[in-house]
Formats: sequence, C-alpha cells, structure tokens
Amino acid sequence: MQRDWGVAEAVEPEFLQNTVRQAVLLLRATGAAFYLRDPARGSSTLAAAHNLHPPSAETVIGRAVDARRPWVEAQPGCPAVLAMPSLWGEAVRGVLLVVDGTPGRVFGEPEIAVLQPVVDLAAAVLRQAERLRRMTAQFRALHVIDIALGASLQLDSVLRLILEKAVGLVEAEHGSLRLLNPETQELVLKAYLGEGWTPEVKAYTFKIGRGITGWVAEHRQPYLCPDAHHDPRNVVLFAEMNSSVAVPLLVAAEEGEREDLLGVLLLESARPAAFDQHDVELLEALAQEAVIAIQSAAQQQRLQLLHQTLQDEQERRVAAERWTVMGQAATALAHRINNLIGVVPASAGEIRRTLLGLQLPPQEQDWIEANLGRIERNSQFVLRLVEALFRPFQEVGPRQRFDVNRLLSEALQTANLPADLEVIREFALDLPDVESSSLLEDIFLELLTNARKAMEGRPQQRIVVRTGLEADDVGSWVVVQISDTGRGIPPEQMAHLWNMFQASTDGLGFGLWWVRTFIERQGGTIACDSTPGAGATFTLHLPAGR
Repeated sequence: MQRDWGVAEAVEPEFLQNTVRQAVLLLRATGAAFYLRDPARGSSTLAAAHNLHPPSAETVIGRAVDARRPWVEAQPGCPAVLAMPSLWGEAVRGVLLVVDGTPGRVFGEPEIAVLQPVVDLAAAVLRQAERLRRMTAQFRALHVIDIALGASLQLDSVLRLILEKAVGLVEAEHGSLRLLNPETQELVLKAYLGEGWTPEVKAYTFKIGRGITGWVAEHRQPYLCPDAHHDPRNVVLFAEMNSSVAVPLLVAAEEGEREDLLGVLLLESARPAAFDQHDVELLEALAQEAVIAIQSAAQQQRLQLLHQTLQDEQERRVAAERWTVMGQAATALAHRINNLIGVVPASAGEIRRTLLGLQLPPQEQDWIEANLGRIERNSQFVLRLVEALFRPFQEVGPRQRFDVNRLLSEALQTANLPADLEVIREFALDLPDVESSSLLEDIFLELLTNARKAMEGRPQQRIVVRTGLEADDVGSWVVVQISDTGRGIPPEQMAHLWNMFQASTDGLGFGLWWVRTFIERQGGTIACDSTPGAGATFTLHLPAGR
C-alpha cells in the first residue's frame, strides 16, 4: 500500500548525512546526496547532501527508479553520476546519488558493488523507521480508544471514534461499521465516514452471505478486495471506490465453539489495491476494541438495575479486559519491533565484512568503524527499551498471596534510595495477605522511584510508608500510603496524572497509567493527594485476603 512518505523525522538526523559522507569516502567522489522517494506521488525530496549542491536531479533519479537498478551517466564535459535506488518489496523508497567531477571519471560495477551494502542498510533503516512510526501511531490510536472506553459508555460515539481512527490510520476514503441484528440476520449500519452517504445508501442492509460484508460475517474471516469492480462478491454502493478491506467483530468463544459475530468493519479506497495484510492486523485490533465497546454498553444497561457492589465488580472486570487487550497489542508490537530492529546489527556486520577486502586509509577505516559501532549501539538500545516498556504486559503466572509489609521492605531495598534520604516505616502488624501477582512489588518500586525523583534538589527529603487495615460495606482493605516531601503536583497536571504518554521530563509517561491499571485489575483502587510545594501522597486500597 502506498502512503505519505514521512519517515525522515523517525530516523536519527545524522544517519542519512553519514550515509552520503560514507559514499563519498568509499568512491573517492566529489559529493553525494540522498533523496527520499514518495512512490504515491512519484516525487523525490532531498534529505541529505555532502559536498554537493545538486541542481534538479529528477531525470537521473527517475531513470534509476524506472530501471530499479543502479544508473550510471557519463557524458563528455559533465560530471560522472551514479544513482543507486534503495528498494524494499516492490517500491523504491530512496535514491543515493554520487557525483564526481574528475575529468574522465566513470563509475562501473566495482563502484556499484562497494556502494550496494550502504544502500541496502539505508533501505533497511528507513523501512524500519517507517514501520516503527506507523506502529507507534497504531498503538497511540488504540490508547485513545481505550481512554474513550473508560470515559464514555455512549456506544455510537465510541464506534464512530474507532471508525475515524481506522480510516485515518490506513488512509481510506470511506468506512462503515455494521452490527448484526440477531433476529433478522441483517447487518445494520451504526457508524459511517466519507462522502455520498445518501438516505438510500445508509438504509441499505446486508444479509449474511450477501456482498463482501456478508461474506465476512458468514465466514468470520477478514477479506481483502484489491479490485472492487471485478470482484464477484462486491456490492457496489460507491462507484468511485476501487478497493476495500473488511474484518469481523467477533466475541471470543470457549475452545471448540464458534465465535459469536457482532458485526463487520469495512473500509474502502478510490485507489486500487490500497490495503495489505498489515492493515488487516490493525483493523482486527480495532475491531476488538469495538467488541469491547459493544459489550460494555450492553453490560452497562443491565448494571443500571443492580446494586453498586455489582457495578464496582463490573468496572474491575472491564479494567482486566483492557489490560488483556493492551497486553496483546503491546506484545505484538514488541515482537515486530524486535524483528525489525534486530536486522540492523546484522546489516552493520555485513558491511564491516564487505569492507575488509578494501584498502582504505586508516582515518577512513576508523570513521566507518565508529559509525557502524554507533548503529549497533543504538539498535541494541532500542531493543532494550522495547523490553523495558512492554515487560509489565508479560505473563507472570497465577495470582499468589503476599505479605504487603514484606513486599514494601523489599521494594525499599531495591529502590537504592540515597543515604541522606530519610525513610519512615509505619507498618501495621498482623495484616492479612493480599492476592496479586509478583508485579505488585514493581508497583511499590515505581511509586518509591517517583517519590525519590520528586525530591531531587529539595532541602528536606523524607519518604513515609504506612500500612493499615480498613473495612467498609464492601469488605476489608489493606491500605498502603507512600508520602514524600517533594515539589508536589500542580492542579493542571493532576487532571491528566493517570493518562498514558503523560508528559515527563525523565520518563516515558507510562508508569502511573500502568500502576492504576494494574491496581484496578487486582480489584483495588489508587488515589493521589498533593499540594504544590508540599509533596504528594499515594494511597492504595487492596482487597484483603480471607
């Protein structure tokens, strides 16, 4: 699928600049430039240049793109030019242009062979940057939808938000979300986007098995339609739409049973073959969010007749479902990033092996080795970052019974607090155990680490950790309080304290969202009380074991 070319900002700024410098050194040329190619528009944009202020190079770049192979030009009285296309899949996504004004200089197969690993590495890095940027956008979209699920039970508005995110992420022109009417077995329109939705079109319903939408409903499988006007399954509602993709909204079933169908999500584009398998995977994740929205809305209607205790239990179950969905998305994303970034060190090693046979000055060898080493270090850093970011979603085994006082003591030791930071422990004795996973200690460690950071540079640094037992109409609660004498939290920040990707000067903006989601999943609650300039107190209520 062709998309707007916007990966330059996702690549380390010096990478393409170092690539053109390396090309000049390897070929002992006058200068070089790297152009990013937008296959959808058929245009090229200068991204980096070294010792070169090229005029319009669209002609030679176009020839290299059309030929899909290195293109050499050497005309009398003109500089020698070598254009190396950077390819992956069926598309050319970049062109490395090397120019030498030395009289009589001609580029040939030896120069192409030397430069090919550099071009291949650039293609791999740009491809990974594009996919990483796209997956990040997808993950953020899932998070926005997740917030909407927690903030609103208006089914129509949530379904429209899901459809808007789907249309935007895969760059479709039309979208529709239809739900199954169990009594009539018809797929009824619930949300739509795009132009041309006349009253007649909006009133149209699909029977099971009718059209692409009906086929997806019948077979409970995604469907890619690259050519809508020649697909016998397609029912044409919009003549200008030339391709489509559809996924079912399915409710997970017990092993051996068929999944229940709730509806179908369909996206259309005026471009032929506009969608691919990556779009299918994204839409399946969005379809699962729609399923949660539909289920949550239906459950809420029933919960309105129940006692507040049952409502609290439902909210905890929904929180657990959110954790599961986000965990699945995070695990898939981490797996993809590992696969994509993992090839970079290998590519750098391949370049190093290729250059072993070349006689280069020591200064150039040192420069090349320094850049290859930096590439390897940066890729390893990304892999470690991915592991740290998605570790909270990993399975940690069945729930166990824990002594909260013991977990807090272990977290205080692990936190490696400064010697001059005063720690006061006020632990209640004979507390009942709580049922949780081993990640509960990580929750305490996250709060202690945040408290330490909040007190950096403060004249008085003190953490007070209290535990106790409370009871109410619902049951008994083990209470944990962690207080600090830090700078406090401003009111404008408190309103967004628990949001994912909350701005942070020294973190990912991920920790407190994870903390609250985890605590709610355990059936507990967490709250924060803070006065700017006078510290903050986080209070956790965890269900006491019986």
